[in-house]
Amino acid sequence: MRTAVLASAAAVAALVAGCAGQQTSNNADDYSGEQKAVAQVIDDLAEAGMKGEAGDICNTLFTSELADALNQDNRNCRDAVSDQLEDASSFSLDVERIEVSGDTATAVVRSDFDGTEEPRTLRFQKVNDTWRIAGLGA
Repeated sequence: MRTAVLASAAAVAALVAGCAGQQTSNNADDYSGEQKAVAQVIDDLAEAGMKGEAGDICNTLFTSELADALNQDNRNCRDAVSDQLEDASSFSLDVERIEVSGDTATAVVRSDFDGTEEPRTLRFQKVNDTWRIAGLGA
């Protein structure tokens, strides 16, 4: 289980890197209710990535479990995300669909990375009435 969380955390950190250098999108404008709240987290991720705000990503957008999974070998989440942001390639994030089920949600996000479009599924968990990114994948 720890290996799966760590792999998911690393993948989200890499996805964050793709946000850097791009103008942020307004995915939240296309949704309402809880779906809008989830889309806003994606928009916030893109904006924080563009600004290089690794600490904000770890502290306000990731679940504590996801952030903790990046803490290893005398490095923390902020270091891991910061490294990804420094090595960033340009691509954009566009939400294709969001599904909410109680306190969990998924969002299919399409990214154009070096000319290749790839859909990725972000997982979310509602923590104290706030949506947080819990991982990448099913």
